[in-house]
Amino acid sequence: MQSLPEHYLPGSNELTALTNNHKKVILEIGFGNGDNTTFLASQNPNALIIAAEVYLSGIGSLLASISEHSLTNIKIFDKDVRELLLEVDQEIFDEVYIICPDPWPKARHHKRRLVQHEFLKLLAKVLKKSGTVYISTDWDNYAESMQEEIERTKDDFEFKKISNEGMPVTRFQERAMNEGRSISTFLLKVLKK
Repeated sequence: MQSLPEHYLPGSNELTALTNNHKKVILEIGFGNGDNTTFLASQNPNALIIAAEVYLSGIGSLLASISEHSLTNIKIFDKDVRELLLEVDQEIFDEVYIICPDPWPKARHHKRRLVQHEFLKLLAKVLKKSGTVYISTDWDNYAESMQEEIERTKDDFEFKKISNEGMPVTRFQERAMNEGRSISTFLLKVLKK
């Protein structure tokens, strides 16, 4: 964890300063153990990857992967990503990835789910023209809920269900598939007037 300071993103001011040096900025929310973040950074060496995660074990895994692959284009935000997004006052992101967010499967906890109308509207405000949001889940109930919430943002996004082909399968997705669950994936494209 001693290498965190050079990979740490304190807040929106630092983010804005960093984006001036990159033509493309990608945000991954809840990166788990960093499998997809590492893939994104490797596939987009000239892009700035902002990786948001609150769990220390995941941050530790990503830091190990950054070191192993000598990646220099990843910055880690270790607080609730909404704090960062609420501070951003410009269209800054080209792509956003949310892979298998916590499903909060019990009905009484559904209000804690990340992919909700207000959060999607917040993403629309910080996405550049033609920016995209890639969302997947391995819970059918959450997939239905996601689709309902996405449809509520039809003034901000057009969307379609897509396959997961071409993306790495994370450890969490692999576990879900081994348990017989399928992956539902949505691709949203922001609509800017």
